[in-house]
Amino acid sequence: MRKLLAALAIALGVTLPLGSRAQAPSRAQAIADAVTELDVERAKTLLEKTDSASPTIAFERARLAIYLGDCDTAAAILSSAELTATPEGAGLLELSKSCARATAGALVHDDRDAGVLIRLQDEADRALVPFIVDVAVRARKQIETDLGTQLPRPLRMDLVRDLFTLSAISGLPVTAAETTGTVAVARWGRVTMISPRATHLGYPWEDTLAHEIAHLALSRATRDRAPLWLQEGIAKREETRWREPRPLDGTPSADVVARTALASGRSVGVDKLGPSIAMLPTPDAAATAFSEVTSFVAYWIRENGVSALHLFFTDLKGSGTEDASVVLRSVTGYDLAGWISRWQRWLLEQPASPPSPSRAASATRGDDPARRVRLGDLLFSRGHSAAAVRELSAASQALETEPSLRFRWARALCDAGRVPEAREALGGQKDVRSVHGGWQALSGRFRTQAGDSPGADTAFRLGIAVDPLSEEVACEGQWRPRRPGVEVPALPADPRRRDLCESARLLPLD
Repeated sequence: MRKLLAALAIALGVTLPLGSRAQAPSRAQAIADAVTELDVERAKTLLEKTDSASPTIAFERARLAIYLGDCDTAAAILSSAELTATPEGAGLLELSKSCARATAGALVHDDRDAGVLIRLQDEADRALVPFIVDVAVRARKQIETDLGTQLPRPLRMDLVRDLFTLSAISGLPVTAAETTGTVAVARWGRVTMISPRATHLGYPWEDTLAHEIAHLALSRATRDRAPLWLQEGIAKREETRWREPRPLDGTPSADVVARTALASGRSVGVDKLGPSIAMLPTPDAAATAFSEVTSFVAYWIRENGVSALHLFFTDLKGSGTEDASVVLRSVTGYDLAGWISRWQRWLLEQPASPPSPSRAASATRGDDPARRVRLGDLLFSRGHSAAAVRELSAASQALETEPSLRFRWARALCDAGRVPEAREALGGQKDVRSVHGGWQALSGRFRTQAGDSPGADTAFRLGIAVDPLSEEVACEGQWRPRRPGVEVPALPADPRRRDLCESARLLPLD
């Protein structure tokens, strides 16, 4: 931020009166620091006490407006000739305009008790708000404890419908988000996240939200001086610490992925991430980079302890330098290169991961599981469950660890009245290789029928954690009938899940 202010002042040719030359730059920097640390109330107070009409102060007023979500005001301030004449002012003006267009008519949910403010682009996502607030509060509490910092209230969020709006609000290029599969960004003092309904099978939005909150907390703790490897390594660490362990957590192991990449020459490099992991050239590179920073930061914390981590944050914040390696050496005695070398030696000392056991496919030569799945989906959607079972059975046996196929097969069997066979087709958690919302929801339904209410609730909650707005998940393993004359299943008893189910049922049948 200091570099930005200096560049802006030079570009604007700001000349300060002799009596204020020593005071005004420090005042502008204090305002900038308050905004960067998300302390918008302090920034407001400082600006109220500032009668300067300098472009530098005007720039900070605009930046504060963006942090508060008032993009129209920011655009009005930045439209001055003095600011538009600079690259920084012109760039922020374009962001302000695109943000204002994207958020026009948005709905705002301000939960003052929870200290969470959510701006919704789509009314259809309103039923998800209580679930988002719950996760945000729990994740924030754990992150504040782990990082030794307090986030100001409210925590600000935007829930948007697509990548274009994500880009418009955050400034992340659409092409970068598409390449790496980015679904959320922590920028400008808020979390901007795509609605889970925007992706075909949802995504782990709960852990994604925790990840982005950690970015905000770390920016506050270090005055946004944390290098990218620290930002992403801490955020990955905090993704799951706010909740109980879940099936397939830590799969694949970050250490194993990092070791394999290092041994094979495919390492991205902890210190070679560029401006953002979201801007790496391929999804594989992004996945490798996330594993490397996760493994590296976990190793560093094991070697130095959480107290050293907090000291590192404090020294970064007060150092006045952009070189985190210098601060790292002062805290631990080793610079970044030294720690990377130590971590890499440790990685290579770990045993190599054994190859994953392969399961022979039962498909015959020339058989196409994808074609059978598509045909099975079409038959099910038109109410021909018995015929769908035949196609989906063959596809599922060919790819037997794929939970989405097991779910489709079991769903068609249920629809055909063959519930005992459906339970067998669905299988157990050990039979699938990933978390799938529909699979969890149908598992919860079967557990409810077996009298296992706690197990059912766990399955339903896990389904909501990854794909909350699909009908089968929102309606606890039930779906609207695809043929006439069949009664629509009752709504869930839980009020929040009932609202979620009603919202999911507003979408047309596939």
